[in-house]
Amino acid sequence: MSDLILPAVTLFRFNSEMLSVGLADLDHKDAVHRLKKGDGSSIAYLVGHIASSRYGLLKTLGGAKENPYGELFGAGVGSKDGSEYPPIEVLRAGWDTAAEELHRALDLLTDEDALRDDEGGFPIPDQTLRGRLTFIAWHESYHIGQIGILRTELGYPSMRKALYAARRAQ
Repeated sequence: MSDLILPAVTLFRFNSEMLSVGLADLDHKDAVHRLKKGDGSSIAYLVGHIASSRYGLLKTLGGAKENPYGELFGAGVGSKDGSEYPPIEVLRAGWDTAAEELHRALDLLTDEDALRDDEGGFPIPDQTLRGRLTFIAWHESYHIGQIGILRTELGYPSMRKALYAARRAQ
């Protein structure tokens, strides 16, 4: 793995663990609940959205050929009432699968790969693959933070507490 992408890789690995732990105790009814009088994003939507983003990144890295979440959760697709969403357990399994594939793909990247021009058009000055990775890692972290807030609003323990409890149980 290229040292040039180590900060982004560290965030991807942490996000993988944090989200998986943060979904372990969640039921589907709560996962599709929307705040803001039913207009806000649900946890299920946010999970699908960042999983879709990961599958897009995997495609860029030569991995996943199809995005199983693009139609429901891709860029430009807003949050809905959740009636069409897969159960949260299915979304978590999809996230975990994408995480494993992404970690393997990132381990194979060289310095040359990291510095190649990227046509993604992400709003970050570094328009290389390294820049794309940095932006997507930030994007995931942003939405995982939203999920943490939604969890506590729904009466679940904070993501930090869930993470530490999971680590102690290992």
